[in-house]
Amino acid sequence: MKAIIVLIVVVIVALLAFNYFTTGEFTLMSSGAGGGEGQTLNQLRGEFRSLAREFRQAGRSAAMSGMDTTSAASAVLSELNGVEEKVLAIAKNTEDPEVQKEAKALAAEIAKYKNDIQ
Repeated sequence: MKAIIVLIVVVIVALLAFNYFTTGEFTLMSSGAGGGEGQTLNQLRGEFRSLAREFRQAGRSAAMSGMDTTSAASAVLSELNGVEEKVLAIAKNTEDPEVQKEAKALAAEIAKYKNDIQ
């Protein structure tokens, strides 16, 4: 009986962790924000966070080893521009006001991040 309870708790914690890393929210079930556009927006949010993590890692590598990581940072910035363009396209083309609001907020977050690192 204890093993089953422990297994259930582990599964719930794993689900919470997965949803946090993919959507940035602590929920048991991913809301998806509607249809395909909401899911695409969540994927782009995850991609943005991953790129931000890669950029920080490139900076740490450069600081620790003294190696030139300009090309890695440039590649991340290029991919970040692509993510931003996709988010802005979703914000412009969607008819769902909630998805549009989330897309505009994510685009603002990306723009602020780009401004901070440049």
